[in-house]
Amino acid sequence: MLCSFAGNVHGTWRAFVVTGTILGLLEATTSQGYFKDDHEHKLINSLFKSNYSKEALPVVNKSEAVQVTFDLAYSQLIYLDSKNQILSSKVWLRQMWTNPFLRWDPEKHGGIEYINVDPKLIWKPDIILYNNIGFGETGAIYNFDTKATLKYDGYTQWYAPTEIHSICKIDIGYFPFDHQKCKLKFGSWTYTDNKLNLSASANKVTADLSKYTVSGEWELVEAPLKRNAVKYTCCKHPYIDITYTIHVKRRVLFYMMNLIVPYIVLAVLTVFSFYLPPESGERMGLVITILLGLTVFMMVFTDNVPRTSEVTPLIGKYSVTVLVQVTFALLVTCGVLRIYHKDPERKMPAWFRKLIFDILGPMLLATPSGERKKLKQEDKNRSYYMSKVQGNPYEIHRSQNHLVVSIPKITGIKDGEGETERKCFHTSPMGSNLSLTPSDERMEEIVYGMRAIVSHLKDTQESDAKVNDWHHAAAVLDIAFFWITAITILGSTLAFYFMIPN
Repeated sequence: MLCSFAGNVHGTWRAFVVTGTILGLLEATTSQGYFKDDHEHKLINSLFKSNYSKEALPVVNKSEAVQVTFDLAYSQLIYLDSKNQILSSKVWLRQMWTNPFLRWDPEKHGGIEYINVDPKLIWKPDIILYNNIGFGETGAIYNFDTKATLKYDGYTQWYAPTEIHSICKIDIGYFPFDHQKCKLKFGSWTYTDNKLNLSASANKVTADLSKYTVSGEWELVEAPLKRNAVKYTCCKHPYIDITYTIHVKRRVLFYMMNLIVPYIVLAVLTVFSFYLPPESGERMGLVITILLGLTVFMMVFTDNVPRTSEVTPLIGKYSVTVLVQVTFALLVTCGVLRIYHKDPERKMPAWFRKLIFDILGPMLLATPSGERKKLKQEDKNRSYYMSKVQGNPYEIHRSQNHLVVSIPKITGIKDGEGETERKCFHTSPMGSNLSLTPSDERMEEIVYGMRAIVSHLKDTQESDAKVNDWHHAAAVLDIAFFWITAITILGSTLAFYFMIPN
């Protein structure tokens, strides 16, 4: 029984081995049949399975340079980071050259004239973006994975769409009316001009802009190219590069509506703050609010420009000018309010009175109010009357048995003319000396009281006149500084406008 079991196992194992061998042979034969007659397979095998090396320079005569044609299609300006000075672009790179080691006869390969191959199988120029920037990025164009097109005569085309990040020196002198020119410098990193001759496509003087996508922030003006031969200290022969200059102009509408117009509005509000009456108590608050608003807009402006001390932006000059003018208006407002609320007991200096009433007032057509003219006329009449009552309160004349007293009247004063009222009092005929009756004493008290009232009225009206003088001085200064501020702000705005490049 044991011998019978061993014989069965041995037979099974032999059958398994035979079956596997037959299936393997059938699979090999079948799979070989799929491509053994395919011309493209034969072509690829004949090109790359031989002794071909992708490291060899594709020239038969090693004293000659490989002719490489380079072209760039600028597809989109993704973002120009003005603050960090980085240009992000979407481009299509095109490289063409001829490899004499990768040629074939189409008649011998089923009429195949071109094939698409993995770029890792062929020689490629080591073109890089010189001014590349980005973490972990070298700017190596030769590392792209897009397939290359190989023609039967060895002519090779390699197209690669990619996103590149390059250094762009930002000139903010005319921000936000600025033009920027960002360079894209492409060239070989190891091959000098005696090994690799890099050139632009025939009759091409600019990048291909036919598929450009319009940017909302920047307007693309042009993208000219220039071929340069630069000799470095490291090497005997120069290096060839092709530099594209991406010329863009900033679209100013956003900054006009959100930065420039608010500056102008705040400047105009500063001018008309001098129209607010000083007694309203709101002028200081208005000017301080304008000053705070300017600082907020300056923060918005500084967040969008590089931190540089090389040049002051145009909008920065204008904002500082408006800031200085608003600060000046705030200081002037403090001075005007101090004059308006001046202590009436303090006499106005002669030079200041002459400046206000004789120079600035007539020049600005700011005449005193009708109330002040009335007070001046009343002061003149009162002065005449006081000249009458500064001596004896009344004059006494003796006439037989009567005492005649002349008393100045308070009423009836007009245009500097006063009237007197004559009162008669009986006296004793026997007395040689005059004596006052109780009525006379009462009259004397009345006259003295009248003098006190007149003196008080004089002090009150003099105080009111001084207050009106200070108020008039404040009004004249308001008008003067209104025009000064308006002219300076208008002048600075016009200067800002004419400094904008065309």
